[in-house]
This record gives sequence, structure tokens and C-alpha cells, in this order.
Amino acid sequence: MFDLQKTLNLIKGGLLEPVQTWESYLSGNHDWKGTASILTGPLILVSVVLTSILGWLFRNHSLFGQQTGFRTTILVLIGALIGIFIAAFVFSRLAGYFQGKHDFNRGFAAVSLAAIPGYIGSILGTVPFIGWLVSLALGILGLVFLYRIIPSYLEVPEDKRVVHYVASLLSTIVLVFIVNLILGIGTYSAGGLDDSRVSGNTIPGEFGRQAELVAQAENDRYDPPEDGLVSEAQMTSLLATLRKTAEYQAAQQERLKKLEEDMQGKEDFSFSDIGKMTAGMNTIMSTVNAEMEVVKSAGGNWAEHQWVKNQLRTASIQKDLNDTIKHDYALYQKYAEQLREAGL
Repeated sequence: MFDLQKTLNLIKGGLLEPVQTWESYLSGNHDWKGTASILTGPLILVSVVLTSILGWLFRNHSLFGQQTGFRTTILVLIGALIGIFIAAFVFSRLAGYFQGKHDFNRGFAAVSLAAIPGYIGSILGTVPFIGWLVSLALGILGLVFLYRIIPSYLEVPEDKRVVHYVASLLSTIVLVFIVNLILGIGTYSAGGLDDSRVSGNTIPGEFGRQAELVAQAENDRYDPPEDGLVSEAQMTSLLATLRKTAEYQAAQQERLKKLEEDMQGKEDFSFSDIGKMTAGMNTIMSTVNAEMEVVKSAGGNWAEHQWVKNQLRTASIQKDLNDTIKHDYALYQKYAEQLREAGL
């Protein structure tokens, strides 16, 4: 049941005395519905509505771009609520994979409490001239709070903490981005940041770069030869791509390992640490599409690359089904050891 005084105390405590507030709230064993009614719902509703009104009064479009209408406000409200649920689901779900506690109720509470600075920042972000800076600072503070609250709420082990945080945050950003595209609104976040202002060095910027890479690859077309035979040149090109991909992924994994070592045991973040975490999330995104990036950066044809891989996989299984497969299997056997070393 909604209790205005309790809501105000939670918001005030979550901002000024976060650790004590987190500990006190955790002891109450609230389910997600209780948290939604007493904190999450009121916080998001007030934040979105006030940001819309103040944005119109100050002619500051930091949240909605050029739109501050009723429809946009409703869409952003829905998007923000969905975003909280996605974040709670992802963080709690992945906690189980990283030897923590898979508990949606706790995950929802942790995300909601950590989001308090960000939603306050989105309101203050409407203030002319300095609002955006205050919003950015409070948004970063919210990310710090989220990192600090996870161990106590979801019991993620210290040695898994950084990887869980980076993987969960990245997954949340991608899923929220997709939902916002479906709803037809900008990437509103608890920090009130607009995706039109990001560069390639930021998380949305890297996501955009990867999305563009995928779009280019999907536009590639390749007409296989009528005989369906894989050529020697195609085989050597495939091997070169797989080797470069393996080298690139190994280097990226080393960067993530170094990040984990640097962040081990840290409770407080500096701006430098935030930059490292952002770089870590960008590293994960680029690692996922590493093979595609190797192909496209060399001016290759992704469709042809995929066809060659599929032909060789089929040949390795069927071996002598027909003359084409016999030919491709003989080629596969010739380079079998190198292919295995390259991960095929």
C-alpha cells in the first residue's frame, strides 16, 4: 500500500544515507509489488511528469528532444517502468549464473534503490545551463550505487562482482534500447541522457557502431558457384579470418581480466573507474561481433564467409554424400588441424 511519508523517507535516505537505507530496506523482505507501490512507481511517475513539465517551462528538451506532449510522456513513462523490470530481471537472473542469489524481489529492490539519484537527476536536468551536468553526475552516482548494492542484495561473490555487473548492465542497455525502439521513443535512462548526444566512445555509441556493422553485413549478397565447391582461396581466406578473430578475442579477454583485477574489492568509484567500466562493456560488445568485424574491416563479404563455413561444416558431417561434399570434405581434411586450432 502506498505511504507518502515512507516513500519520501526512502528517497531521502537512498540519496543521503544509502548504505543504512539499503540495509534497513533489505531486512523488511519486501516483494517486488511492495517495492513498486512504495518506491519504484511513485519515483518514476513523479520524475517523468516533473521532467516533462519543467522541460516545457524552461524550454529545455533534455529528456524528450523536441517533444513534450502527453503521448510522449506516457510512452516514456511506460518505457521507464519496463526498463526497471528488465534491469531487475537481468541482474537477478545473471546473479544465479555467477554463484549469487537469483531473487527477483531483491533484484527489483536493488535496482529501484540504486536508481534514486538518476531519477532525481533527470528532474534537475531540466534546469538551464547546469542541469545537464547535475543530471550526468547523479546518473553516474546511480551506477556506482548499483555496483555497491548488488553484493548485499544478490550475494554475488567478490571475484565475480565486476563481470556480473558489466554483463548485466550491458544486457540491460541492449534490451532497453530494443524496447525503446519498438515504442518509438529515445533511450531515456535514469540519468536522463539522450541517445542523440553520444559518441562512439560511449556505450550507446558502441552499440550503434555494432548495429551499423551488422546492417552492413546483412546487406552482403553472395551467389555460390553452381557446382557448390569451396575453393582453396576461400579456405585460406577463412583460416586467416578465424586466426585474426581468435587473436582479437584473446586480446579483448585480457583487457576484461585486467579490468576485473583493477576493480577487485573497490567500493567507491572515481570518474576514471567509470571510464574503465564503460570501456569494459564496449569490449564485450566488440568481442561478440569480432568475426564479423574482421571480415568487414578487410572489405570481405560476410555472406560468402558464412557460406564457406556452412559448406565445410556440412562436409565434415556428411563426408561422402555426393561429389560436392566429397570435394569439400577432402579440402576440410587437408586443413583439419588448422581449422580445429582456429575454432571451427
